[in-house]
Amino acid sequence: MTRIQIDYYSTALYSNTQATVVLPNTHEDFLARGVRRNAEGKLKVLWLLHGMGDDHSSWIRNTNLERYALARGIAVICPSVPVQSFYTDMADGPAVFRYVAEELPAFMRETFPQLSDKKEDNYIMGQSMGGYGSLKIGLTYPERYQAIGCLSSGNLIEMELPPRPKEENFLTPLYGVGRNAFGTETMKENLGTKHDIKFLLEEAFKNGKDIPDIHMVCGTEDFIKDLSDALASFLKQKAEEDRFALTYETGPGQHDWDFWDHWLPILLDEMGLDSLF
Repeated sequence: MTRIQIDYYSTALYSNTQATVVLPNTHEDFLARGVRRNAEGKLKVLWLLHGMGDDHSSWIRNTNLERYALARGIAVICPSVPVQSFYTDMADGPAVFRYVAEELPAFMRETFPQLSDKKEDNYIMGQSMGGYGSLKIGLTYPERYQAIGCLSSGNLIEMELPPRPKEENFLTPLYGVGRNAFGTETMKENLGTKHDIKFLLEEAFKNGKDIPDIHMVCGTEDFIKDLSDALASFLKQKAEEDRFALTYETGPGQHDWDFWDHWLPILLDEMGLDSLF
């Protein structure tokens, strides 16, 4: 595999930013079977989004992503976004949705022309906040993605936050998301808007869009499981209309990298990016 860290200026973010790019080997050996190319010789791409508090390096540092990508002959793009962004054009911050959904793909395809821009060759996935982001982007632009992967997430704007504790912990940034990302006091005020996964799916249905297949997983001990279950139940009802395929699985685990590293290759297989071995 080739792993590249890219540092460049984003006009959407109004700042320098970083991304990790993983490109497969073109040769075959005991670790690789070459690359997945379409009829035009272009590569399949996984756009892999991180969660709150992570960055472009998190998937590489905490999972066997390179090995999974190598075995499947795919390219992987991992961007960085601000901690409270929720993959949104922030009310009090940069245009993160526009960056990930528009600017980043255009920049990467210009820089690496071997990347395919066809729907059937592009996949989007994320964990936690990145799972919400992958659903949000994938259902806003369903014509661009073959499948969506979502680990340990749900329709996060439905999250009910307890009274803010005196001691700071890993959930502390959530208390500013409504105001900073969405411009509302609470996240739930955005139900029925472009930030609502259920609304986005309904809109895609109304507009006759071809919905990507959706693959979700959540740990049975995850604090977010109720939200994940609720979204999966909604999606299951919609999937039964034969507009898209849905898989939803649960298994032992918490909201951590042990769980995500275990399930990453499983979801890749289910999304059609199975190992070439």
